[in-house]
Amino acid sequence: RNFKELVIYMSNEKENQKKQNTIRFVKATQELIETEGIESLSIRKIADKAGFHNSTIYLYFKDIEELILLASIKYFNEYSRNLSELSSWKLRPREHFLSVWDFFAQAVFQNPNIFYNFFFGKHSDNLTGIMTQYYELFPEEREKYSPEIEDMYYGKNIWDRCMGLLLPLAEVAPGIQESNLNIINDITVSYVKYLLEQKCQNPSLSSDILTDKLMQMLKFVIN
Repeated sequence: RNFKELVIYMSNEKENQKKQNTIRFVKATQELIETEGIESLSIRKIADKAGFHNSTIYLYFKDIEELILLASIKYFNEYSRNLSELSSWKLRPREHFLSVWDFFAQAVFQNPNIFYNFFFGKHSDNLTGIMTQYYELFPEEREKYSPEIEDMYYGKNIWDRCMGLLLPLAEVAPGIQESNLNIINDITVSYVKYLLEQKCQNPSLSSDILTDKLMQMLKFVIN
């Protein structure tokens, strides 16, 4: 190799090593979430599991919270597959809206602590970046969606994601107008947060009942 080729080769090797180490950290975190729960995670536990020194984690992530968010996306897999299937359905805006929310509810109430942290935690205003990075690391988990669902799924925060679902109803739902879109969206996000808090505090609460409550609220605000 000439010098230029060698530099390119070494740069590619460095990037590949960085990617592999990042994957090791994410997988170690996922394993610990499964065995010990998200509440008991620590930098020391994750680093030990991944086979690195504690301080190494900061070479790859801003902080432990960012790493936990990346690891949490594994729990989107069933929801993601459902959205991919939904992308091919020919539904009217109202039915489409309710179907997406139903799939969402089924996912989040099964793992409330994980999703509460994801949508309302420290880095919950940078979800686009987090999700894009995750699927670059694990492209085999990435599904294909319709343009509307794609935009929603990669929304920067839960408020934007919810608004993306609500906007198509503004032209077809009598109760939804440009003047009240923001307040309806605020109510929706606040109620999702409230229900997730209830489930986190009392895990024995029925996920089916919470899903029904959420769906009834949604039907109320879009009618």
